[in-house]
Amino acid sequence: MHQPQVRSRQTSNLSDRAGNGLPNNPKDILWVKEALRRLGRYNHGSAPNPYIDRSLNEAILNYQRDRGLRRDGVLVPGGETECALCVELARLFGRARR
Repeated sequence: MHQPQVRSRQTSNLSDRAGNGLPNNPKDILWVKEALRRLGRYNHGSAPNPYIDRSLNEAILNYQRDRGLRRDGVLVPGGETECALCVELARLFGRARR
């Protein structure tokens, strides 16, 4: 697996909103799956697919709950959930300022 890219604050890792019941760009869903997998919050088992499944939806909701974020299961480009994921990934890979 490749490391999920974490972009600067000016750009987003997502092209559009992502979540259960939304149109969802496949690349966005793969990014979310890999980001949550890297943080130990999602296990897609075999090769990841670009669809939201029950376990991904639960992983998103649980992540939002655990971080004190709005628990709606939706990620918005530049929104609080995406930003929280990016901060944690940056810390995990040693790229955050301390």
